[in-house]
Amino acid sequence: MSLFTPITNLRLGGSTPIAPDNQAVYITEVDAQKRFARCGEPLIAMVCSDHTIKLVGKETMSSAGQLKGHGGPVSGVKFAHRNPFTVFSSSRDGTVRCWDTRMKRNKAPQVFTGYEGNSFTSFDINSTDDILSAGTEAVDNDAYLMFWDRRSTNLLGTYKESHSDDITQKNPFVIQQVKFHPTKSSSLATGSTDGLVCVFDTSQTNEEDALVTTLNSESSVSHIDWCGTNSEYLYCLTHTETIRIFDAVESSEITKFDSVRESLKEDRCKVDYLVDCFYHSGLKSLVVLGGTVGGDLHLLTVGKDRLHFVHSLKGTHKGVVRCLHWDNQTETLVTGGEDSIVSAWQPDRNANQSSSKKGSPAQTSRIRQGRRAEKRGSPVKSQPEKIAKRLQRMKIQHGSKPYSP
Repeated sequence: MSLFTPITNLRLGGSTPIAPDNQAVYITEVDAQKRFARCGEPLIAMVCSDHTIKLVGKETMSSAGQLKGHGGPVSGVKFAHRNPFTVFSSSRDGTVRCWDTRMKRNKAPQVFTGYEGNSFTSFDINSTDDILSAGTEAVDNDAYLMFWDRRSTNLLGTYKESHSDDITQKNPFVIQQVKFHPTKSSSLATGSTDGLVCVFDTSQTNEEDALVTTLNSESSVSHIDWCGTNSEYLYCLTHTETIRIFDAVESSEITKFDSVRESLKEDRCKVDYLVDCFYHSGLKSLVVLGGTVGGDLHLLTVGKDRLHFVHSLKGTHKGVVRCLHWDNQTETLVTGGEDSIVSAWQPDRNANQSSSKKGSPAQTSRIRQGRRAEKRGSPVKSQPEKIAKRLQRMKIQHGSKPYSP
């Protein structure tokens, strides 16, 4: 069985268009509900270019309605961590809204606002569901990071000094990404088109004390998120299709990839753009999703010096894929794009059972080798020992880094 079987076994579980053929509705962000016994079929929530949030069942891919109420483009969507029926959304209309999927879906029970003229470009909810944070587009050279008490909608405070317009000259810079740590409720990372990735400890009383570190991606940031066994690292994708991986604890850069598309030509893999990344907890590896303008998707693993092609997902999307959501619990990948199609890619359980019954040629070879060695009375080195020695010869550090050697 291959080391990367958990992702090479991904197959299309289902897909559905979220708009008629004559309507061009893009899917720009996606999130999925965690499985809870009392909530039935988990939902997928999608940010759509028609200013709505559309819902479909994750298993049946059937429509479950929509959330409608924002007066401008929606910039983000996120299910709560503890209440499966609560979903949040941010918009350039200057609001962050909290919805209950069991109630009327044309009016949000809670609406969070900032200062007049704010346009929210990203947001997140912390791991305990009590603090909301949203980033804005810059106005008069100031982009704000805002915080609310989720229970009362009260504005708790703002940061505005940590990001600045150092790279982007023609357009106002924006705080492109806001990501709370998966388990540390007061740890927050932000990425901006100014090229900076900032890490904050929001338990501090002011912005100067809260800023833990500033990391430079050297390009306009498109995506960031936490990764690693203990989510101690940050990956960063840029609008120029480069990748940076940072150690958030040591405030240092671990590795970078500046020529992703060129390096993949060695694997005869065409990639026009990078969709996003996800951390596969079973593999303990960061996985990058690349795509083509025709809708083909390629799963890439992060090596020491370059990305490596592992598996393709084809035949469903017909245009640029804009977003993904990965569920480590079910090992399901959800993708959405400019073709108005949302797809769920799931493990092929039959393939797993078949391979475990038959055994791979490599496994058969090792068994035979072991039997011959027993007859000769000589010990056989185990596969882990061989791998460890090979890694040592190659001088590759093999530990809890968010990439595979």
